[in-house]
Amino acid sequence: MSLFRTDPRARRLSVLAASALLLAACSDGSGEDTATSGTTSSGPLAAKVAQLEQSGDSYPVPTGQLPGLDGVAGTTVYYVPITQQAPQFAVTEAALADAFGKVGVKLQTCNGNATPTGIAACLTQATKARAGAIITDAVPYVLAANAFDAAIAAGIPVLNTNQSPDDAHPAAGKLGYIYAAGAEMMVAAADWIINDSGGKADVIINQSTDGPSPVAYVAAAKAEFARECPGCTVTINEISSANFSLIPSSTSSALLKNPNAGYVVSEFDQYLQPTLGGVQQAGRIAAVKGVSGAAQLAGLQMLSKKNFLYASVGQASAYQGWADADAVLRMLTGTGGDALAEYTIPIRLFTRDNIGTVELTAGAEASGEWFGPSDYTTAFLTLWGVG
Repeated sequence: MSLFRTDPRARRLSVLAASALLLAACSDGSGEDTATSGTTSSGPLAAKVAQLEQSGDSYPVPTGQLPGLDGVAGTTVYYVPITQQAPQFAVTEAALADAFGKVGVKLQTCNGNATPTGIAACLTQATKARAGAIITDAVPYVLAANAFDAAIAAGIPVLNTNQSPDDAHPAAGKLGYIYAAGAEMMVAAADWIINDSGGKADVIINQSTDGPSPVAYVAAAKAEFARECPGCTVTINEISSANFSLIPSSTSSALLKNPNAGYVVSEFDQYLQPTLGGVQQAGRIAAVKGVSGAAQLAGLQMLSKKNFLYASVGQASAYQGWADADAVLRMLTGTGGDALAEYTIPIRLFTRDNIGTVELTAGAEASGEWFGPSDYTTAFLTLWGVG
C-alpha cells in the first residue's frame, strides 16, 4: 500500500458523507457514542498500522510544467491561517515564504484568530490591497462567505486549503481547493487505538468545533471504530479555539464522567497541552494513553519523552506550503485552466515504537523529511523553470 495514494474528490465526499450519516445515526444526544457493528480484523489492521508508521518513498509532485514566471515577480500573496495558535501553520508559512521567494513573490500573513470577524478582516485587507492571490488555511468558506465572494469578484484567485469539499462553493474560476488530510489522520489514530487495545478501547476524543471540517474528520474516525471495533466506546468532548482556556476543565469533566476511558485524543496538536492539563486535573495521567493529530515538533518531542503521548499522527506541513505555492502559481498563470492538479498531503503515524528513528529538530520538520525524501522542493523548482 502506498502512503501517497491518489485521493479523488469523489472518494473524499463519499467517506465524509458516510461519516456524517454515522454521526447522526449513532449519537444518542448525550455526546457519547458506542460502536455496535463491524468486526475487528487484527491481522490486516496491524499491518495497516505498521504501514502508516513508515515514511514514504517519494512525495506526490504534479507533472505539468509551468510557463515562464517572470510576470508573477513582485506579486503579493496573502496567507490567512484560521489561527496562528496552531503550530502546523507556522511550518506551512515558512515553506510558503521559501517557495515564493524563489520566484520573486512576496508573502503577507494575516491571522484569522479563529473568528468569523478576524477571518473576514484578513480577506478584506487582502482584497483592498489588491493581492495577487489569497491562500486560506483550515478556513471554512461559510465563516466569511461575503468576504470570500468579494475577493473572488475582485478577480483575486483564492486557494482554500485544509478543508473538506464544499458542495455549496465548488472549485471554479478564481476558487481552488487543496483538501485536508484531517479525516485520514483521525482514521489512522483510530486504527492505532483499536490495534493497541485489542478491540476493547474506551476513548474520549477532544473534537474541535472550529467549523464543519473538524467535525467531519472525527466522524470519519467514528466510522472506522464502528467498522473495526464493536467492542470500542467513543465519547466526543467538544472544544474550540474560542474557549481554549476551558479545555482543561472540559477534558477533566469528560474523564470523570467516563471513568473507564483508557485513551484521550486531542484532535489537533494545538489542543494537546490543555488536553494534558485536563487529564492531570482528573488524576488520570497514569491511567490513560494520549493520542494527537496534526503532530508537530513539540508534540513529537513529548512523544519521544514518553510524556502522556503514545501515538500522534501528522501531515506534511512543509510540503503543504510548496504544494500551496504550486497551486497558486498555476492559478496566477492560468496553467491547466480551471482545474488544479490533485494535491495529496501525506500523513504518517508516529508512535513510541518508531519515534526513535525520527530526527526531532526544527530543521528536520521544515525539510519534510519525516514523511519522505526532501527533494520535492527541487522537483517543484524544476516544474517552475527555476534552478
